[in-house]
Amino acid sequence: MNLKFSAIILLGTLAVSCSQPVKTAKDLTVLDLSQDLTVESKMTLSQIATDIRYVKLESNPECFIKTIDQFSITNNYILIFDMKQPKVLLFNRQGKFLRNISQQGGGPGEFYHPNDVRISRDEKYILMNDIKKVIRFGFDGKLVGETKLPHIAWKIDTYNDGLIGFFNSNYSPAMDNFTIVFFDWNGKITGKLMRRNWAKIEHRSTVRRDMLYCMNDELRINQGYFDTVYAVGPNRSIEPKVVLIDPHAKEDFSGDNPNFCFETWIETRDFLFLKGCYKNRMHTMYMDKKTGLLYHIPFNKELRREAVPNDLDGGAPFWPLIDQDESLYQIQEARTLKSVLDNPLVDKSTFMNQALRDKMLAFKKNLSDDDGPVLIELKLKM
Repeated sequence: MNLKFSAIILLGTLAVSCSQPVKTAKDLTVLDLSQDLTVESKMTLSQIATDIRYVKLESNPECFIKTIDQFSITNNYILIFDMKQPKVLLFNRQGKFLRNISQQGGGPGEFYHPNDVRISRDEKYILMNDIKKVIRFGFDGKLVGETKLPHIAWKIDTYNDGLIGFFNSNYSPAMDNFTIVFFDWNGKITGKLMRRNWAKIEHRSTVRRDMLYCMNDELRINQGYFDTVYAVGPNRSIEPKVVLIDPHAKEDFSGDNPNFCFETWIETRDFLFLKGCYKNRMHTMYMDKKTGLLYHIPFNKELRREAVPNDLDGGAPFWPLIDQDESLYQIQEARTLKSVLDNPLVDKSTFMNQALRDKMLAFKKNLSDDDGPVLIELKLKM
């Protein structure tokens, strides 16, 4: 199958679901699942990165973390959302605890059950998407304002001087089944993008998950059950950036069992990192955007994980959870990371950088099971 021809057909089909003209993408990435997904990866960290850094998050009764359900990174802050407690915790980039952000309750600035907590992409606010309102805080923990929404948003972020919301199902007549809706800070709708018309969907496509993320400061969106990731421009124009081709997309399957339901979708300048279930099998893989080829990352029996081998400092293998400014991040419990670093295989592992090796061994020596979670930052080659 010709990838360029297939992408043109697919884009022509999907463009009708958008309310704005779709620009032609010069740098369109095609993710083709018809290729062999069993080709094993030969990637190592030294091939894609120049540095790796470990940061222990402070742990005390005030900032004890039970689970990490969501986290955000900026140049100055680390934000952790622990749904079990529930708590929203702010740390600096050295791991020092700064403050709790709000608390559960029904008063001004208090939250009930947030489903999206993040540092805004313009790095001005901490945003909590809580039922039908967005709560906005400064980094000093003070309430900036609340914005009421007509329905529950799945994802939110700042856009120009206001909000963008991603709505999976719209029951509000004001939104008319549009999934991307723009608001001012008073909750007034200022624009809409991409209407989802379920009645006209002949088959549910490969990717089930709705996405709202940033790629080099560019806002990107994907509607669940559609196969195109779009960039949203400053004037609300949209441009296709990633098209997914799935030879099995027209096969009958239920909404609870999509062909490809992924846990990880991380996009950088050169790679797509993907993890999810495809055709009843779990896949951990990456795609080289220059070649369009997909590579399967094998399971390491000794270290009990699927991840990219770490030959930078010879430490724990790495699998990204989020990205920011051409760095990849993962976060692990201290106990889990310590068990990996204490594995005899790590002592015998090869490494490319003696200085990074020395830093990792010094970090390992001072790591205990009772420490707070560890943020691992991988700086990508430019």
